[in-house]
Amino acid sequence: MAISKFQQKLIDQGYCDERGAGFCATATRLPGGESGMVALCVKGNTLSIYDVDMKSNIGACVYTVELSKIEGLKIKCNFLSQILKFVYKGSEYSFTNFLGVKPALEVIKSESEK
Repeated sequence: MAISKFQQKLIDQGYCDERGAGFCATATRLPGGESGMVALCVKGNTLSIYDVDMKSNIGACVYTVELSKIEGLKIKCNFLSQILKFVYKGSEYSFTNFLGVKPALEVIKSESEK
């Protein structure tokens, strides 16, 4: 998997492991009712969801998800729409507006199957 400058920054700063499975997206549904720009970063079997500003600067971690415990994973990624959805501990998570992150989505899918 080719690592972008942004992904390398996430690895260097410890947000992601060496796979570089990190990207920004729009959260359309989070457990607390929040929505907006977030960064999704995978380290081991954990997906961490961070606040992020419009310049992709990482803020506070708002949620952590054990990928092996998610249910109903749905990934749809084509030219017209991008969707990442799952349920974790009874709460629904939904994200959209991400492009060029197929390798990162494959890491999420792979970890969810463990």
